[in-house]
Amino acid sequence: MPDGELVFASIPAALIAFASSRGVPHGDLVRAAGVAPEALAAPDELVPYASLLSLWDLLLQRLPGEPLGLQYSRWIPVSVVGVVGHVLRHSETLRQGIAAYGRFCRLMDPYLRVTVEERGGAAHLALEHEPRVVAMAEPIELMVAALARFIALYLDGAARPIEAGAARPIEAVFRHARRHPPALYEEVLGAPARFEAPATGLVYDARVLDAPVVGADPSVRDYLVRHAEQLLAARAAPPGSAASPGSDAPLDARVRARIDERLDRGDVDQERIARSLGMSTRSLQRALKDLGTSFTAQLDEARRGKALDLVRRRDLALQEIAFLLGYVETRHFYRSFRRWTGTTPGEYRRTGGR
Repeated sequence: MPDGELVFASIPAALIAFASSRGVPHGDLVRAAGVAPEALAAPDELVPYASLLSLWDLLLQRLPGEPLGLQYSRWIPVSVVGVVGHVLRHSETLRQGIAAYGRFCRLMDPYLRVTVEERGGAAHLALEHEPRVVAMAEPIELMVAALARFIALYLDGAARPIEAGAARPIEAVFRHARRHPPALYEEVLGAPARFEAPATGLVYDARVLDAPVVGADPSVRDYLVRHAEQLLAARAAPPGSAASPGSDAPLDARVRARIDERLDRGDVDQERIARSLGMSTRSLQRALKDLGTSFTAQLDEARRGKALDLVRRRDLALQEIAFLLGYVETRHFYRSFRRWTGTTPGEYRRTGGR
């Protein structure tokens, strides 16, 4: 299997924070990850997948016998899964959300696969991973327990018309042998756990798949899905292609691509983008100046392009669009939009952009 796969820096960074809270020295963890501290501080930075394997190896050595996966599943911030979690959060039903989770989970973990099969009135959510992680077992228990937690969090009682507690799994199943007391699994997972089973995953009443996700906004989901598809395409693009983050495309185009990746999260920082391109901030500024442009101009153009697309969509409130473009205050978005078009977002929407 290829060892050149990448993950968002937020994932090893969160694991380092968890392990530090358990008494593992922070310096040992950073050295094990083999990633520069400044890269770990940038959530959307791409870092080697191997950093996660090294961190788990260290945790298993330093904290042998501890229920690390179960403990981490209760500690891990939901924000760590990034756009993948947001798409699940804004899906109209659990069925739609799990389908999106299965499609986009490669963005946060290149070897994780999630599938759903319905049989006998039950929905079987199966998780598969690569052999090195399966052998560790604790990361697998983390993934299963975290998914159960997210599902319970996002349904938040929406399944009650079906039956009380339907948002909880009927059972959790694992291929590996039991490692910790049964009561701990049931406490964390909200259901009994069965081991040395034919598959790893969660089993739900099939009816819960059509339960609505509480507070979902389908228009936000549509936008996030497009964004996630773009990220998938960029990951899949061969080196040197225009979509590839490490491509030979002109520098201004590569800067725009990096800005687009981060725009909806409000994380468009010139220093981080320069570092992701293997440059210092000053070098980036000089190189863009030589091309007759600047980082500010590239950010403005990226916002303009997305704004014209989003404002045409009547299902999105203008305040939401301002947020998705990374504006802290809506009035700043209105001011920029008038500069771009000579009119307000509302008037532009009413006239269809004419």
